[in-house]
Amino acid sequence: MSGPSWHEWVECRLCGSGDLRVLFTAARSARQVVRCRGCGLVFYDPQPSRAEAAALYSGEYFAREYPAETEATQARVAHRRLARIERETGVGSLLDVGCGAGRFLAAARERGWKAAGLDLSPAAVRAACAASGAAVWEGDLARARPPDLGAVDVVTLWDVLEHLTDPVAALAETPRWLRPGGLLVVQTQNVHSATAAWMGRRWEQFVEFHLYHFSPRTLSLALQRAGFEAVRIEDVDRFSGGDAGPAAPARGLRATLARLRDRALHLAGYDAFNVMVATARSGARGTP
Repeated sequence: MSGPSWHEWVECRLCGSGDLRVLFTAARSARQVVRCRGCGLVFYDPQPSRAEAAALYSGEYFAREYPAETEATQARVAHRRLARIERETGVGSLLDVGCGAGRFLAAARERGWKAAGLDLSPAAVRAACAASGAAVWEGDLARARPPDLGAVDVVTLWDVLEHLTDPVAALAETPRWLRPGGLLVVQTQNVHSATAAWMGRRWEQFVEFHLYHFSPRTLSLALQRAGFEAVRIEDVDRFSGGDAGPAAPARGLRATLARLRDRALHLAGYDAFNVMVATARSGARGTP
């Protein structure tokens, strides 16, 4: 069921086009979903104002998203992510944007990283500081870089980009926080996945909090326009792996039909992965 009405009608944040095709009203959020005919970016239109977007993240939201019983699982995920990053960069300095409860920051500090956080929510800033002991600032990537924070080796955005009212502008600000050649890691949902294609308006990612929905193509384009190089997009499972090996295939007529459906969608060009991770390197715009 939809919350209060949003009134910010916007053009495409990625290419600036106002030529938008209405796709449907999402079942979970009751928000109108559009696709830009110019570049293919998918998003809600109208959008919330910055104040309305910030109001979505109450204390109840964080209690629901970061319950105590998920702490051990989220810590394991954080360590797998960091192990992958370390294979590319080694251990150094890191900024986690949208750091939430601070569990990724805590894992990074355990592994020897000089880690700091950034979050728009005052509640998240307090929670992340308490959980990790890291320096955490309130604000977004557009704010001035704190004087005692130098340019970092790695910036991470885990399931953050889709929540932002202008994710393309946020990516364009990121090089200011990175040293030249520094690594950006972005995890977000893939609207060009086979799952999104067959679920349509019922796709589980069309929730109130997810304002923008990228594909590998549109995410790559946004990163390149922000000045990033060596852009790579991959399946989240390939990026950091999982706790167990592949599950045994389900049996029965329904499972067989689902596999045939997915196979047909893959042959039609849709991606097998529902969540993607992009890595990219800062170019000359990185600020030392």
